[in-house]
Amino acid sequence: MDVVQITKSVFQITLPIVNVFLVDHPIGLILIDSGPKGSKDLIFQGIRQIGKQPEDLKYVILTHAHHDHSGGLASILKSVQVAVYTSAFCAEMIAKGIAFQPKSKILAFLLRLVTLNGKLNLQFLYIQPVKVNIKIVAEGDCIPDANGLEVINAPGHCAEQIALFYPVKEALLFAADAAENETQLKPAFAYQSKRVNQLTLQKLAAFPFQIAVFGHGKAATKAEFEKMADFKA
Repeated sequence: MDVVQITKSVFQITLPIVNVFLVDHPIGLILIDSGPKGSKDLIFQGIRQIGKQPEDLKYVILTHAHHDHSGGLASILKSVQVAVYTSAFCAEMIAKGIAFQPKSKILAFLLRLVTLNGKLNLQFLYIQPVKVNIKIVAEGDCIPDANGLEVINAPGHCAEQIALFYPVKEALLFAADAAENETQLKPAFAYQSKRVNQLTLQKLAAFPFQIAVFGHGKAATKAEFEKMADFKA
């Protein structure tokens, strides 16, 4: 686990398979995504490394329901009382403990066979359900207030995904899994639709950010993001 300071108030916690982010907002500490199951202690360690305590955490935002982004939520909620913000579709999924919802009917059928109609609890398919403290957000909403992070619908990688724009001095785009930057900056795998994901990337590129961060990989500049998204202003 590493903690990387992105800006004065934003930190990336690099977990073994995913990044989560801390935003030191004036109203309270915000965690973006919760990592996979078992991530709580590492996240709390990261919080302490930036000079805060887990009790300072006031908000959690889930960008989407995939297990590496939502699997740690239930454990975190057992330790601290926080409000959880996410899209309506994601809220529906995590309430049922579903981490992955295939678009293809054929894939859905095959997964039912592999899991014996849901009896075999594979980590990438299921999480511990979370039904409390959920607040639904939609395009244009701001978390936790007008000076917070703006919600952007960002489908393509998956239907329920949201990205976030933080319009501070060093403006940031939290691109979630619309793209990744592990070995090179590129569109992430589009479970829902490659075409829809490309439209999302161009939509995100139009926001006036300076730095983009991702669920997987290192940060990128706006120019790098625009080039990857094939964006033309």
